Amino acid sequence: MLIRNLTPRQLAANLPAVLNFMKRYGDGRITHRALRWLKQLNTAAQPEGTLIAVALHQRKLSGVIAIGHYGLQEAIIAVHPDFRKQGVGESLVRHTLERIGKLYTRVACDNTASLKLCFRCGLVAFDLFKGPTGKPTLWLGGGNFDPQEIENSPLP
Repeated sequence: MLIRNLTPRQLAANLPAVLNFMKRYGDGRITHRALRWLKQLNTAAQPEGTLIAVALHQRKLSGVIAIGHYGLQEAIIAVHPDFRKQGVGESLVRHTLERIGKLYTRVACDNTASLKLCFRCGLVAFDLFKGPTGKPTLWLGGGNFDPQEIENSPLP
C-alpha cells in the first residue's frame, strides 16, 4: 500500500473522485458540512495543519483522509469496504500524525469502528459533548495535542 499526500493542485484535479469516494464509502457518517469544507478548500494554499492523503493499492484508491487545521476545522476518513480491517485507516491516521504532529477529531459514541481506529492509533478521548446530530460525541486527540486548543479555536 502506498500513501500519498495530495498537493493543492492534485486535490483540485482529483476533487470529484475524492468527494465521490467520501460520499460512497463514508457509511453515511460524513456530514454535508465536512464535504462542503473539502469541496471549498482553497487550492492555492492550505491552512497550517491541513493534509489530504490517499491510500493506493495497486493504483486503486483504497482510502482517503482529510484534515483541516489539525482536525479542529474538519477531520474525515473513509476506507473502501474491500480494504477494511487491513490497516488502511490506521496507516492513514499514523501517516497524518507523522506529517502534522498532532490530530483532533470528533467521533459519535455509536461509531464504534471509528472509535476503535482512533484508540488503536493512540488517540485519547478528552471531552464528551452533544454532536451536530444530537448524539453523544467524543473529542479525541493524538500526537502533540492540547485539549485547551479546542476552547481557543473557532469551530465551523
